[in-house]
Formats: sequence, structure tokens, C-alpha cells
Amino acid sequence: MIKKTSVLFLLLAFFLPLVGVRADGMIIPEPNYHAWETDQKAVIFYEGGQETLVVSTSFQGDAKSFAWIIPTPSQPKVSKGSDELFTSLAELTNVYKGVQRNTMDVGYGVTQAIEEDVRVIETKKIDYYDVTVLEANEATSLSRWLNDNGYNYPESGRYILEDYIKNGWYFTAVKINDEYWSEALKGQLRTGHATPLKFQFKTDKIVYPMRISSIVDYAIDGQNNPYGYYYNRNVGVLLYVIADNKQTLPGFNIDYAGYIKKETIEKLAYNDQGSPWLKTENNKYFLTKLYRSMGRAEMTSDLYFRQADDNKTVNAPEEQINKYAGFIIVASVGGFIFLVLLILLFIQGRRKE
Repeated sequence: MIKKTSVLFLLLAFFLPLVGVRADGMIIPEPNYHAWETDQKAVIFYEGGQETLVVSTSFQGDAKSFAWIIPTPSQPKVSKGSDELFTSLAELTNVYKGVQRNTMDVGYGVTQAIEEDVRVIETKKIDYYDVTVLEANEATSLSRWLNDNGYNYPESGRYILEDYIKNGWYFTAVKINDEYWSEALKGQLRTGHATPLKFQFKTDKIVYPMRISSIVDYAIDGQNNPYGYYYNRNVGVLLYVIADNKQTLPGFNIDYAGYIKKETIEKLAYNDQGSPWLKTENNKYFLTKLYRSMGRAEMTSDLYFRQADDNKTVNAPEEQINKYAGFIIVASVGGFIFLVLLILLFIQGRRKE
């Protein structure tokens, strides 16, 4: 009999929170264990209708293990991401800023009909994760499949599944294989340094799936969650977006915005084979770093990015260089004028003599 775990939603959609990136998803602790997401972080690269989403998660609590569900607008290709990617971007975007925010494979493909309304598109192992990509035609059947396979999906969240299914979205179910659970892994999850997952999928608009992260308030195994008050705490959502132009989101602060070269993007992180985490087509893109502290009651929709009205930089090298260049020009002109005045005074003094 499949052991069921209780579901606690985090974001990804990345690990999406999970991670903590909920984009996220839902966290599923063992029965009588409780956990809650503390932060979400994700890296999004968008080009030519193809989105690459790398998500990571962090949580607090006593969960022995957990899992999450990540929805995407089209069938995703799921692979291993790199924690180094977040470290590199944090360094790149904080060099010119005084304040730093505190944020936290071997596989095989199969296609088979589990039941009429739920189809398993692919199953694979990535690091210590068991990953299953699903397609569904009906929310009740999907909820039943999740519960039958160890994901105790709450009935209160079925309406969210219905909306995703209506729009033709896919679902990626992720959980940690019991064989690999350890205190070291638990520490990685608590500090937001668990192995990220990379999702690549087609989409007309840049999107960060967040809505599923809003479902958190329910009893686990018939008991009230003793940490329930933590569920109402705000979650820090940190998003790095690399696209053709500067991006914005309502309610989010732009902590950094600036141009980034192809070579810089590819050197941000490498995979296990030593190859760049991503291959790009163009020579230059725009990197936007957005942040917001959100309550789960605010996570009522997925995040669709808007192109900014301009590509004005924010805390980027170009901005700093321009500021210093302006100072140098003013100082140089002022110095030149001062020198000319001294010369004129000197000449006038000599004439009087």
C-alpha cells in the first residue's frame, strides 16, 4: 500500500516552491509532520516563445520528506538545475548595491494511460527526486491519482486544478526518494540550497506559476497544524528574468536591471558535464531582478510579466559608470575653467608690474 504524505503547498509551480520556487508547488511532509515554505526563488530565461524556468526551494518545520506539484502551460522538459546559478546572479546583481536581501541524471520516458482522464507523460529520476509529468482532463481524476500515489491533495484546492486543466496546462509531480533522505539533505532544504530543477516549455508569455502556492490552510491527518500561524507569514519571492527587454510585475520592486551579454549568461553555471547551463542565440539580453514579500492570500493568480516602458538600468554597471563619468566630466570642466582663471589672473598681475 502506498504510504500517503500530507500536502503543504509551497510555490513553484517552481519547486516551484516549493522552491521554497513555488511556481511553484506544494510541500508534502510525512504524516504528523509539518513544514512551511519560507522563500521562493527562480531564474527565468525567455526567448522565441520558449521559457526556461529554474526553481529552488527552502522551508522550515519538522517534515521528514516532502513533494510538490508544478503546473506549466505546456509539456515541460525537466532536468537538473544548478544552485550555482543563484549564487552567481546574487553576486552579479549585488555588486553595485549596498543592500542585499536575505533569500533563501539518469531517466527514462514512458507514456501510458493510468485512467481515462489522467495520463503519465514521463517519469524520471533527477538527483534525489522522483519526477512525474502528468496530463489531465478532469480535476477529480487528477486529485485521485495524486492521492493514490502518495500526494494527499486537499479537496479545497480542486478548483485550482480545474482552471489549469481548462487552459491545457501540464503538471509535474516531484518528491524526494526515501532512499536519499538524510540530515544533510534536510539542511540543504532548510537553507534553500537543495538541487534546483530546470523546466523548459513553450509559452506565448513569460509566466511564473504561483497560484497553486496559495493553498495551505487545512488540517493534516485530521489534526490541526500546530504551526498554523506560520502559514500566514509572508513569503519572499525573488525572481531573476533574462529576456529581450526589461520586465515588470505589479507590486514587485526592481532591485536590479541591466544588460547582460551572452558569454556572461552561459558562464553563470555549468551542468555535471561541464557545459553551460544554457545556450543562447543572441549576443545581448536584459536582466531584471524583482522582489516582493507576499502573503499567501495574495497568491491568487500566476505571474505574467510585462515589458517595461523603457530599458533604463537600475543599480547596474552602466548606471554607475554613467554617474562616475558625469562627475569626472564636471570635475574636469571645472578644473579647466579654474586653471584658465588662474592663468588669466597671473597674466593680469604681470601686466600690472
